[in-house]
Amino acid sequence: MIDTHSHILPNLDDGFETMAQSMDVITLAAAQGVRVIVATPHCCDGVYDCRKSDILAACRDLSAAVARAGIDIRILPGAEIRVNHDLVARFDAGDLLTLGNTGRYLLCELPPMFITQAVLQMIRQLTQRHVTPVIAHAERNPVIMAHPELASDLIFTGARLQVTAGSLTGDFGRGPLKMARTLAQNNQIFCLGSDIHPGRKYRMKPAEKKLNKLMDSADTDEILQKNPEHLLEPSPWRREPFPDRKNTGCDKFLKIS
Repeated sequence: MIDTHSHILPNLDDGFETMAQSMDVITLAAAQGVRVIVATPHCCDGVYDCRKSDILAACRDLSAAVARAGIDIRILPGAEIRVNHDLVARFDAGDLLTLGNTGRYLLCELPPMFITQAVLQMIRQLTQRHVTPVIAHAERNPVIMAHPELASDLIFTGARLQVTAGSLTGDFGRGPLKMARTLAQNNQIFCLGSDIHPGRKYRMKPAEKKLNKLMDSADTDEILQKNPEHLLEPSPWRREPFPDRKNTGCDKFLKIS
């Protein structure tokens, strides 16, 4: 399995404070069959704005600790980037870290309130740059829960949807559980992430069992292994600066709360 969303890097955001705490979770992840964890600390969310250089350095340190412990897990760099008016401009400037640092997928966290057309415009702009936005914990976003049909709009425009493992086991309540089941039954889940934080349980293996009850095992394998394997592949596109980098057209639409 590949865990595409975690706050496993110590002392960067609201994730774990020490290397020992991170290693405890990594040991548990390995026991559940996880072989790759993408570290995605918060970026651009108004509280944390982890820099690319700091994430890469922390990822190297944690990877070295994992190797010393003899645990068969790869730690890859990434970031959970809050969608705001200058996201595309910051991407063009090279400030934002893609999942796995391959240039292919960007993990985007939608704000609790947003205007759909602005988000769809952002998705189009990112896909024009040959990067695919992955919507983090889509099943827990209040707007998507209130309007499940938005899932189709996001996917049709070019985004992919990520679901949190704990939502499938009911850890986040009935609303996210219902939405996660709906996305699974509609074959709208691209990948799964633990979104592990202190105080949360690591649920990748239990979530796999839940998915197998909602869909064919082959579809579960797509979500847990085959789709996220693309994170390991470098982008064939060389990104060039875009002339509209200072004016993405989103600032007048996004409503951040």
